[in-house]
Amino acid sequence: MLTRCWATRSNRKCWLAAAMLLAGLCIGCKAHASGCFDDWFCIEIHPHKEGHQVELRRVAPFPVVVTVLSSALEPTHIFTAALNTDKAYVLGHTVSPRAFWQTMRVRWTGGVLNATHNNAVKYRYPLQPKEQYRIVQGFNGGYSHQGRSRFSVDIAAPVGTPVYAARAGTVIDVVESHRQGGPSRRYAPYANYIIILHDDGTTGEYFHLKNQGAEVERGDQVTIGQLIGYSGNTGFSSLPHLHFGVYRAKPNGSYESVAFDFTK
Repeated sequence: MLTRCWATRSNRKCWLAAAMLLAGLCIGCKAHASGCFDDWFCIEIHPHKEGHQVELRRVAPFPVVVTVLSSALEPTHIFTAALNTDKAYVLGHTVSPRAFWQTMRVRWTGGVLNATHNNAVKYRYPLQPKEQYRIVQGFNGGYSHQGRSRFSVDIAAPVGTPVYAARAGTVIDVVESHRQGGPSRRYAPYANYIIILHDDGTTGEYFHLKNQGAEVERGDQVTIGQLIGYSGNTGFSSLPHLHFGVYRAKPNGSYESVAFDFTK
């Protein structure tokens, strides 16, 4: 995020150099400096007996997994925190706030760390009627469904096709401002999407939506079968379609897809 570091599933998280943000986040790199990241969480530095204490605090009321790396962070230079409450999480301490900010890198993923998927759940087909919209790339698809996104499906559909929630949950992120798309990974940052947090900590993710194609907002509670948006052809997309997958958060800004079943 920020410069939208998690804009797509093919390039969704990236290390963010704090030095790039110093002008807006850390003027003078004072001891009490803080930096907030795309309305997800803030890193704060406070005076402490060991120098300065480094803390993480989430901003949005959604679980997020954050990994912070800095050569000026002690006792360990890299730390992963699962922020599931509004309570501050102590990462460690630093002798020099300036050195911390100048060497800091951060990655994050929305959701619950290593969430256990409820395999008893059956997902509603997100396009209706089901028989009208075929899956053009399924699990382990050779075009783009490998590695972390191997358990996902692409469903061909004309731009503007209504998209319905496959499972109930809370909307934790929405992007709908992009217009570009094409069959090249250089278009990956331009995908529009909706991400819904499920009650087991996994996320249902709906990608390649049309420009201004969301009918929900961050924080909305949605029910299964509810209209949430409209399909499109944005991002890394070779034809108009909806990409749907279920994911769990991992450390270092990573994630992995999990197998799921649609209702018959």
